Amino acid sequence: MPPTRSLRSGPTLEAVRDAVRAEFGAAARIVSAERVTTPGVGGLFRRAHVEAVVEVPDPLDPPTARIAIADGPATRVGIAALLADADAAEARIAAGDGTATTRADAFASVLDGFVADGITAGATRPGRGAPDAGPVDGGGSRLQDDEPVRTGGTVPVSGPVAVPPTVAVPTVAVPTVAVPAVVPPVVPAPVPTPVVLPVPAVRSSDGDLVLLVGRPTDVDAAAGVFAGRYGLRATAAADRRSGILARAEGVQGGHALLGVAAWDDAATAAGLAADQVWVVVDVGRKTEDARAMLAAVLGRGPVAGIVAIGAGETATPESVHQLGLPVVSLG
Repeated sequence: MPPTRSLRSGPTLEAVRDAVRAEFGAAARIVSAERVTTPGVGGLFRRAHVEAVVEVPDPLDPPTARIAIADGPATRVGIAALLADADAAEARIAAGDGTATTRADAFASVLDGFVADGITAGATRPGRGAPDAGPVDGGGSRLQDDEPVRTGGTVPVSGPVAVPPTVAVPTVAVPTVAVPAVVPPVVPAPVPTPVVLPVPAVRSSDGDLVLLVGRPTDVDAAAGVFAGRYGLRATAAADRRSGILARAEGVQGGHALLGVAAWDDAATAAGLAADQVWVVVDVGRKTEDARAMLAAVLGRGPVAGIVAIGAGETATPESVHQLGLPVVSLG
């Protein structure tokens, strides 16, 4: 079977050789090697290592004459010598102990190694350019540097130089034109659309007591329409005893009851202990006034929603939804 080839890497060629010998034995050999340098960032964190191609023969193949990796140190020649010289030059440059001439000499020594091994032809050493041959005349002799070279300054002129006459350019006055300022139109801030909440069902079982509270005139205007729409029977009960009797009559008669009270009449609302409370609001009034009244009623107990009246007498009937409760509109 043909030998197996694989790639191994290490900081130096000797380290790769020792690792190959430990892994594959003395029969393995390095076919080729290459020094790889990682540039890093702006010259910092630069790192160099050696990558080598290792050839390992099949154990069943008959032995052939090959150069095994020696246990002791050997004289470095060919690729090994070139890599070693390049590593030494790279170490000197990374340590910062040389000047530009030292770096050029290190690189020149690597090129000399290539020439000695017959890898490339002779090359000009960096940093040591050939001296300038200078200008040559027609007979092939080098001209002397007696003639001064002018690199700037004034140029000698023979004879007077004519100066063009100055032409006066008349000044033209440009009139100033007043540009009227453009005032952008004032755009009113958009009014947020109030959220319309779902309306709960009005209690209408036999003996249920529904209570309307609000300003007396608003409650009187809404009570008849509200009772007719939801099948409620009006009651004059105003305290706990009369409320119990009205409930009993509603159970016997098979109907629900509707009571009324002023929004600030806390005694009547507490005595009736209604099953459901609705607040009557005239949407033509200020929203702040309705909010204050609603807060007072909510301080005594839960409120099912708002009964809105006077929607036809205002341009913003939807403002009642800003109170944050379900709304039943009676027009």
